[in-house]
Amino acid sequence: MSTTDRAKLVCLVLFFFAAGALFFADTRVAPTAHAFSSGPPAGYTGAPLENTCSATDCHRGSLNEGPGNFVIEAPAIYEPGETYQIKARHITNDSSRRRWGFQVTVLTVANNKAGNLESINGTTAVLDDDGPGFNRQYIEHSIGGTFQGQTSQGSWMFNWTAPDTDVGPVIFYAAGNQANNDGTNNGDQIYTTADVVRSGAPRITGARVEGKKLIVTGENFDAGASLFLNGAKQKKTSNDSENVSGAVIARKSGKKISRGQTVMLQIRNSDDSITEMFEFTRPL
Repeated sequence: MSTTDRAKLVCLVLFFFAAGALFFADTRVAPTAHAFSSGPPAGYTGAPLENTCSATDCHRGSLNEGPGNFVIEAPAIYEPGETYQIKARHITNDSSRRRWGFQVTVLTVANNKAGNLESINGTTAVLDDDGPGFNRQYIEHSIGGTFQGQTSQGSWMFNWTAPDTDVGPVIFYAAGNQANNDGTNNGDQIYTTADVVRSGAPRITGARVEGKKLIVTGENFDAGASLFLNGAKQKKTSNDSENVSGAVIARKSGKKISRGQTVMLQIRNSDDSITEMFEFTRPL
């Protein structure tokens, strides 16, 4: 994901600060908001290029600041054409949370629709050909899936069928509302998350030395990726790709490789998936 896209994600996620009102607001109390207990309109996941905030619809609550947690449980790796069961899940120790909502979309790194979302019970609903450009798909809570009055947690299961071909990493963008069920747009807690599903095992495609840095490029590196040089784990490494492939940079390892020297490189992800050995010879 590029720096521009990451910036867009940060900025657009703030939209959910306002969007929470659209989950469960009571129009009689808050006339400028809308009642969408049956599910918000498309485009409220915090994904890139989605709607911007309207000052008249601002949600008077918190964004990613409450004591709760909202997660998407998806596979680490997908196989093209395979179907996976996904869970969107709220957890909190705040006993005032008594209604629940969510919305999810799945996009490629280029922000195109990735795969197909499908409801498997009456607690969720699918919106097709909607959102920016009317070419995205969403799944969200239904009117029967807000678990009104329930405390501690709320969760939904649904299916996702991966794209027919390998489209590289895909990102599940999601936002959820842990509401107080008071019938207004006050005091609700909005949470956002983005979960990356890789298209296969990590793979090194190249390497280079720039000054003291050793930069290893490839596919399917995660945020916790580690670099090994001739079997030794390298310190001061970082993944500039924010979970989506790109490069792992070891800031001090370039000086360990002399010009003309050949070394063996490996990347290990946080889930212990590991690349094959990659032979790198530093140019003279």
